[in-house]
Amino acid sequence: MNIHSITSKYWEQAAVALLAIIVFCYWFFFFPFIPLSREMSQLFLWRDDYLTERLSIPGGTAQYVGECITQFFLNPAWGALAYAVLFVAAQRLASKLLRQFFPTIKSKVRFPLSLLPPVLFWYLAMLPHIPLTPTVAALLVMTAGCGVMGIQTPLTRLTVLCLLIPVMYWLTGPVAALLVLCAVRWIPLTATLFAACLMGSSYVTPYPLRQIALGIDYNWSGVKVMGTYEEMECDMLIRQQEWEKILRRFQHPVSPAVRSAVLLASYQTGLLGYQELMSRLVVPASMYDSSPSVFCVDDLHFKVYLGSLSSAFIVSELATRLSWTAISQRAAFEAMEYIPNYNKSGRALKSLTEACIMTGQDALAEKYLSILDTTTFYRQWVRKMRLLVGHPELLEPYPFMQKSRDTYLKTKDFFFI
Repeated sequence: MNIHSITSKYWEQAAVALLAIIVFCYWFFFFPFIPLSREMSQLFLWRDDYLTERLSIPGGTAQYVGECITQFFLNPAWGALAYAVLFVAAQRLASKLLRQFFPTIKSKVRFPLSLLPPVLFWYLAMLPHIPLTPTVAALLVMTAGCGVMGIQTPLTRLTVLCLLIPVMYWLTGPVAALLVLCAVRWIPLTATLFAACLMGSSYVTPYPLRQIALGIDYNWSGVKVMGTYEEMECDMLIRQQEWEKILRRFQHPVSPAVRSAVLLASYQTGLLGYQELMSRLVVPASMYDSSPSVFCVDDLHFKVYLGSLSSAFIVSELATRLSWTAISQRAAFEAMEYIPNYNKSGRALKSLTEACIMTGQDALAEKYLSILDTTTFYRQWVRKMRLLVGHPELLEPYPFMQKSRDTYLKTKDFFFI
């Protein structure tokens, strides 16, 4: 077998492998902060009540699976790998459906058309306010569609489809409408069945028909709530303590929160002293009464900007590094309240737990730890923190927590202002 014949036979497999590599590199090297931002806007729990809550709404299964996948975005490499697998799966399913719908289509035409779903999912992945739910839902529906189209007898296919549409609608939400196309000659019947499912679900779930029709967890309200790309990237670098990279990357920041982060990075790298840092963060007293995002530290007015989820986390990290525990705690609360679908955040609960340990709020710290103990990636951290609850003398191996506790005990409580 010569090279030409091998190329002719395996070119599609090679193209799919190239697609996977491109997707992985794109998300790992260029936009790792977007998957990371998705992870910090949810809290996947291995608990029965969490699963039951998801399964009780249309599309809840797709939401549950999407959130389960999203928890792996905490590691940028796993996040990029997850996207590569999802996009390749979308291409393979689309290719199979095209082959089933149009048996005579040539592979050189079918392959470019099969890239349309991955491109669409790629676009949705770039929008932070769109969760992974619609992508997972579409993949589940495409898988079901491949099974239905494999049935050769038209009457059997229609019967299976009429049974499958209500089930897939409840599992995936409005994306299940794509199954209507599998009926071919019976589209009016299957479309009526789908519309009945849509209308009926509005009577058994506490959501209006409009939200059900658009997908309960398909689109989070508020495009700007998650933050700008600039804020997301800066937040990621702060989380990784990449101070020098922050200074190189954000020489002319637009976001006020990012400008504060640059000042913090300058302080952490020794380019700014503490007094100079404070002089740039402090605002005149005349601004104190008019701005809701002002905190008081040692009788100084410190202005921060909590305009989005990412900026609130930036403020929380900034306050943590400066041992302003109460401000860090409040900003973490604000960050969790910014989550559009009223979900919780593993990262926010982690910050709140640390603040509670440093301020001696042991009962509250234990409550947060009991929640995080049912996660996948925070469980090991929980075991370490549990030893510290009620035992401040054990904080010595954690210098920043020890320093923050000492600062908190020596200053007045400025949490409520």
